[in-house]
Amino acid sequence: MIDLAAGKKREASTENVQDARPQFSKRQMVGSARYYDARDLVDALLEDGKKYTFETVDTLIENYKKGQVK
Repeated sequence: MIDLAAGKKREASTENVQDARPQFSKRQMVGSARYYDARDLVDALLEDGKKYTFETVDTLIENYKKGQVK
């Protein structure tokens, strides 16, 4: 039983690490050097008051661009 409890604790700590990715506001993303060339698009895609990871924003941009090609 102790091993099972330890395993659950390890799983929980792994989930916390995944959730610990940095998140930024729309304003921070629009002002970041990473999205300098796409700042108008980022401004249009993101919602005020929400937090985003870089991966999320990259996916939103990619999906938007794919939609434009169709």
